Amino acid sequence: MKALGAIIFLTIIVSVGAVAYLIWSERESNSFENYKSVIESGLITKGWVPSFIPKSSYNINEHHAVDKPNIYVELYFNPEDISYFEKACNLLSNNTYKCPNSGYPVKVTVTNENHAIIESI
Repeated sequence: MKALGAIIFLTIIVSVGAVAYLIWSERESNSFENYKSVIESGLITKGWVPSFIPKSSYNINEHHAVDKPNIYVELYFNPEDISYFEKACNLLSNNTYKCPNSGYPVKVTVTNENHAIIESI
């Protein structure tokens, strides 16, 4: 009976590990120096980086799940370009916006007047 319990336990552990591996292996991350680099990568046309980010964006880091519409983008921008978010999005609260992105909503949180975090909601 103990042997059967041990086999079941090991099977569960291996299954959980396999699922975790598949989940993590289906994620991609990219870093870009500036807006031009993101354009050249094609990630905006694929929807992994929203098209409404300011053209002054720099130090852009994005993470996405390959098989799900989940994105996370962090970037810096010229504070004068806050209008990019204001035009494309709806203001939820002070410095937080809800925006459409390839048919899925994202939340933009602006901090320090020049830093934005964009994430799926």
